[in-house]
Amino acid sequence: MSQYKSQIQNMFLSMVRKKHQPVEVILNTGTTLRGKVKGYDQFSITLIFKDKSEVIYKSAILYITALPKRKRPFPPAGPAVGGPRRFPAPGAGPATSAPRPPKPPPRMYIDDDRDPPPPRKTPRTDQDPPPPRKPPRSI
Repeated sequence: MSQYKSQIQNMFLSMVRKKHQPVEVILNTGTTLRGKVKGYDQFSITLIFKDKSEVIYKSAILYITALPKRKRPFPPAGPAVGGPRRFPAPGAGPATSAPRPPKPPPRMYIDDDRDPPPPRKTPRTDQDPPPPRKPPRSI
């Protein structure tokens, strides 16, 4: 066989494999698999998750989504640049900080130019009778 029939699929899988980007694979059964693409061919994809490899047939895949790369929650360990980071004490902010102005009151629709929102539908209970139906028209 020559090239893959789907060039877009080949480009997508190649990109996520080279960038080591995590993907989410949704199977036809509704099962969700997450991991990184280790390799692929015309009929299958190999995913790695927590040092386990899984081979998935492409015919069993509903769709594949690239997930954003996870950012580190803290900077890497090493010598700190500029010393330790210090935060101001509560209530001791910059001298230019002023209190926020109060929020305006919610707009009422009495003197407002806009139309009021439509009334909410109340949920029907089992005690309410169903609305009457129109009889079918005869031709």
